[in-house]
Amino acid sequence: MGYKYVVFDLDGTIVDSHEGICICFQQALKSAGIEESVDNIRKLLGPPLSRTIITKYGLSEEEGAAAMKIHMKRLKEKGIYECKIYEGIPKLLKTLKENGIKMAIATNKPEEPSIMQLEHFDLAKYFEIIIGNDYTQTRGTKGDFIRMTLEHMGVEDKKEAVMVGDRYNDLEGGVENRLDTIGVTYGYGSKDEIDKCNPTHITDTPLGILDIVL
Repeated sequence: MGYKYVVFDLDGTIVDSHEGICICFQQALKSAGIEESVDNIRKLLGPPLSRTIITKYGLSEEEGAAAMKIHMKRLKEKGIYECKIYEGIPKLLKTLKENGIKMAIATNKPEEPSIMQLEHFDLAKYFEIIIGNDYTQTRGTKGDFIRMTLEHMGVEDKKEAVMVGDRYNDLEGGVENRLDTIGVTYGYGSKDEIDKCNPTHITDTPLGILDIVL
């Protein structure tokens, strides 16, 4: 398609980090007296968990903030390393870089552990910028983070940029910024969820992104 800029979501798109995130969130819920399975938590990944813990589990703002401190502490210390890179991602990023494509990350996960995670897997070098939330997850929306990456990369023609993600908030954030979108079905969102977002493109594999972008 001849895109020159690609903005990626992180969790469920670049990194399969559900194990670490789910365990962290499970412990946060337990601290608030709530028992929940990892399988059920996995279905919640994508939107900010700091809001989910309040809207889904009925905690007050204060209770939710206290529980999320436990989540974030474990995430930074252990959770970000309890993950794996999706097969094909290193080749995808390397090939895009070699073809002069500028790339960025826009994630709802806190920015500091996101950078640490990508550095751990030697992937941070591929991105012009990595934009994420703060530890309270109140810095902004996915649409805000996408806009920040576009501004940093100097995107003037939105038709030259595309947003890649696995959940509705990724794709809606792309549309909010007037971008084409690529919905990936190998992450945390269901095929039905992706279809309902009506993305510009859909792919079942990371290397399918390569075919779309180039």
